[in-house]
Amino acid sequence: MATPYVTIVHDEVSSTQDTAAAALVEHAGAVLIVASRQTAGRGRFGNEWWQAPRGVAASVAFLEETPAVDPTFTLTMGLAVRAAIRSVVDLDVRLKWPNDITIPAGKVGGILVQRTGDVIVAGCGLNLWWPEPPPGAAGLLARDPGPDLGLRLSQHWANSVLTGGQSWDRKAYKEACATLGEEVKWEPGGHGRAVDVDAAGRLVIETGHGLTSLWSGQVHTVRSA
Repeated sequence: MATPYVTIVHDEVSSTQDTAAAALVEHAGAVLIVASRQTAGRGRFGNEWWQAPRGVAASVAFLEETPAVDPTFTLTMGLAVRAAIRSVVDLDVRLKWPNDITIPAGKVGGILVQRTGDVIVAGCGLNLWWPEPPPGAAGLLARDPGPDLGLRLSQHWANSVLTGGQSWDRKAYKEACATLGEEVKWEPGGHGRAVDVDAAGRLVIETGHGLTSLWSGQVHTVRSA
């Protein structure tokens, strides 16, 4: 059954993650915050989020009574974003394990999932158009799509998340995963080739000493083979 949610749109917020968590106190069910810009956006490990001239940041907050977020949840959120992009703009994107959304030109977005008590906030940021991006980044579209596309993508994604789109589909993720076959580095001093994503969402690495499986927090660098 779908979880009812309220959509709140801002031109600019400090962080859609923080705004969504705060807004959930006032709204039953769930809340989706959508903004064109963030002044204090953040990514994985607290990294600063790069801002495209035309982008969207969206966070959906909802209550969950299970004691912990499954490690596959972030990967599943990536699949939901990919499905939204394919449905709304008919473009295929790839998923760089664990939380980046990519096209051949570079990274176009990312996923951030946080939990405080029984409140889960899943966030997505997308570079919709970026004519002169920094190295490693890219815009999803070659032309400025205008201000409405971000909201459409965000609501399609939120609908998926809140209508059963939280279930882990390992096969679909492996088909979408751009990391498989790539060389990976992790601390302290580990390196090898990514060969699989296991049932728990861990990245399986082939090293000179055999196979090892890594959780997302362990891997800091993924580079082309």
